[in-house]
Amino acid sequence: MREKLARWLERWVMTKAGEILGLGDGTRDTLLGLTVGGEGGTEEQRYRLAEALAAKVYPKYKFSELGRIFLEDEEFIALYRRAMDPDNWHSLDRKYTLYQIARAVSFLGGDAAECGVYKGGSALLLCLALREVGRTVHLFDSFEGLSAPETCDGSYWSEGALRVGEEKLRETLAPVDNYRIYRGWIPERFPDVTDIRFSFVHIDVDIYRPTLDSLSFFYDRMLSGGVILMDDYGFSSCPGAKLAADDFFSSRPERIVMLPTGQALVIKQ
Repeated sequence: MREKLARWLERWVMTKAGEILGLGDGTRDTLLGLTVGGEGGTEEQRYRLAEALAAKVYPKYKFSELGRIFLEDEEFIALYRRAMDPDNWHSLDRKYTLYQIARAVSFLGGDAAECGVYKGGSALLLCLALREVGRTVHLFDSFEGLSAPETCDGSYWSEGALRVGEEKLRETLAPVDNYRIYRGWIPERFPDVTDIRFSFVHIDVDIYRPTLDSLSFFYDRMLSGGVILMDDYGFSSCPGAKLAADDFFSSRPERIVMLPTGQALVIKQ
């Protein structure tokens, strides 16, 4: 009796949810079939249902095509799970983009650098991408969170946000050893790598000043064909990071390519 009541209540809730969302009868029936004692449906049915629900709940979000094979890359997804908080898939596409680009430019030689490492998810992927070619990843972070934002950075960030200790980074990087850590506020430790050339630089510092400082230092040390990948460029929460990049490249020949992931990249001439 209790199980029967529970299934009736679930069906009633899902029906009401469909009515509230304004779903058509067909979509509501599919929703019920997939969630209340149904056979689970096909992947395409679930995809179409998720698309219909998203269109009602958050219409700004636009679904991409069904069947993108990077979502089936179990080895990469396992790496992502290791480095990220449970059930946080917000940067899966960005991490995959970073990993693929770092591998693509590894033939150039040169090391990689990351400005702003947080818990080390991107750093781990960079180390793995470059380990097979014997290159080092140079990691810069204050481990004190963000420095004080400026007016151009808006109101989203605050001083000390995203603070994570160095021990968490080392825990994430336990499977690899081709890295060096430079603790300090950007750009204090940049002189330590003055004589190194780079094929890949990842900038993920969210606000104007450290973004500009990072670009100003690493640009002239990039190998031709190397890539600077900026994690924050295409996000409304990081107007200062975008402004810093726009200011810096306004007087240089390279063009900024904004990606649908929210990242942006520059290929060094």
